[in-house]
Amino acid sequence: MSKKTALGVSAVMISALALTACSGSGGGSGSSNPDAVEINVLGYAALFEDQYTAAVIDEFNASQDDIVVNFVPAQHSAEMLGKLRSESASPTVDLAIMDASVAHTGNQEGLFSKVSADEVPNIANVVELGQSADGFGPAVTFDNLVVLYNTAEVKDPPKGIEDLWDAPENSVSIPAPPDIQGHTLTILTANNLGDDYQESIEPAIEKLSELAPLVNTWEPVPDVYQPVISGTSQYGVGWNARAQYFADDSDGAMGVVQPDDGIGFQINTINLVEGSEKADAAREFMDYALSKEAQESFAEALFYAPVVSDAELPEEITDRVADSADPNIVDIDWIWLADERDAWTEQWRRNVIGG
Repeated sequence: MSKKTALGVSAVMISALALTACSGSGGGSGSSNPDAVEINVLGYAALFEDQYTAAVIDEFNASQDDIVVNFVPAQHSAEMLGKLRSESASPTVDLAIMDASVAHTGNQEGLFSKVSADEVPNIANVVELGQSADGFGPAVTFDNLVVLYNTAEVKDPPKGIEDLWDAPENSVSIPAPPDIQGHTLTILTANNLGDDYQESIEPAIEKLSELAPLVNTWEPVPDVYQPVISGTSQYGVGWNARAQYFADDSDGAMGVVQPDDGIGFQINTINLVEGSEKADAAREFMDYALSKEAQESFAEALFYAPVVSDAELPEEITDRVADSADPNIVDIDWIWLADERDAWTEQWRRNVIGG
């Protein structure tokens, strides 16, 4: 399966798709059934949208004739949360795929409904790491922080996070907080120091401040992958799913390393929007999204690790995604961290970036 697909579409097409997705009318063009129920799924724009639509949504739409699913794109989870807040009295979307810590805020604000395995049977197959303790939407994808390197410039590939401190000056690209990649790096650094990040991150912040002279950008543009591919940066940290995709797309100009000194998982959850008038159809699609078939298909398309226990991947994919049962995984309490992110970001600004 080729991983090279065009990532962009014209502004006209985006506008047309967004209008279609937000209309909420039944019996869309994807179904021959005039009584089909149309639901809208809010999620990440661009690469995620393209691959998720092809691997999951299109397959679901083709498998039955009663529900039509549209994808509504947003740039990031904070934008999704703002949209859901602004239309809470009359939502135009039925499901939202977003970062677990941001979804937790939505749960607290009453923007999402609880779901159970009685209503969505495949929730029972979601591994413990992906279950919601409070009964809200479960994980739908797992990603994890990886080390990136330019294969032409770096002759001795890194093995883990700790190797970043051996990089030359002005050669490392780091997405600093408030980006959660920077927060994940903080936790992995604390772990390497033998510290509990929930007790204190001061030693980790001090260690990260020593990395500062080696960093050439704290805000890589357009993302952390392109500077490493071009050689502007020799090293970086980023999310595995996109890293693996862009490694292929760059014909090997960028290498990707699963750290041997700690794996930090990022969790996206799938959430039922409170007040959806099409909740039954939304739960049916949620069940499909958590199926063995859908989880395998999306993992093969974009290297997100499956969240269900019965997923089986070909060896060439298994070698490039982290396993949720890997003993090297560092436990990250994203719900706890949601309340600490602003304070952590301020520590970075004062003592790492500004230090």
